[in-house]
Amino acid sequence: MKHAKKLLALLLVIAMRFALAAPASAKAEGEPTLWEKFTGKLRCTWEEIRIAFLKFLAFLGLYHPPFPWLPPPDEPFDPDDPPVDYKPVIYLYPKQAMEVSVTLKPRGAYFIETIPEYNDGWRVLAQPDGTLTDLIGGGEYPYLFWEAVHEAPWPRLTKGFIVARGDLAGFLEEKLAYMGLIPAEYEEFIEFWLPKLARNEYTLIHFAGKEYEERYPLEIAPAPDSLLRVFMVTKAAKGDERIPPQSLAPFERRGFAAIEWGGMML
Repeated sequence: MKHAKKLLALLLVIAMRFALAAPASAKAEGEPTLWEKFTGKLRCTWEEIRIAFLKFLAFLGLYHPPFPWLPPPDEPFDPDDPPVDYKPVIYLYPKQAMEVSVTLKPRGAYFIETIPEYNDGWRVLAQPDGTLTDLIGGGEYPYLFWEAVHEAPWPRLTKGFIVARGDLAGFLEEKLAYMGLIPAEYEEFIEFWLPKLARNEYTLIHFAGKEYEERYPLEIAPAPDSLLRVFMVTKAAKGDERIPPQSLAPFERRGFAAIEWGGMML
């Protein structure tokens, strides 16, 4: 029993060392890895540790229900239900504090939740670090949150990526960073989406562009200097399924930047 405990402790340290060591491609120059933070060079939050550990479990192919020792899964997904646009969030990064109005008018969909309350639009005081103060209802927020039920059918996915369960975390980190999300943004994206996608042995992932922007026209005043909208559309796939790969474009943040990410499951 004593030796078993020592072996378990050793395996846990190895696991955390692997999970917390950020890949070189995602590590900015001069930025410490999570392992360096964890070992005391800098302070590491439990949220960072939790995300890293989930990535490690996904790499092993273990992060999918049912496992009582994992976070409980979300509500069961029924493909016959109308698609839900899950957790699109809008970040605003002005160069200096300014009042910003944001209007989103879904076409063929309706809101089921907004934070803060939408009120025919959001009006906030945005700070350079992304902090938003709701000028209508009060309160501070890191971003504008919305979810909607999509009634209109989504076009057939003709391009994208077939991703195995164990490759999900690495795939998302690589693609999201390439498309322009910074670590704080793509880590929250992965934390939210990994449990949902890990239900499938293989997942077809497509990043929507024009078709998403036409269904959810976004107006921001004053207009941002750079705008990035990342919307992921997914569905369960088979391992032998083939689809042409999707071409993605990098994004450059300039001046007042507005960033949005979200997704849906078909």
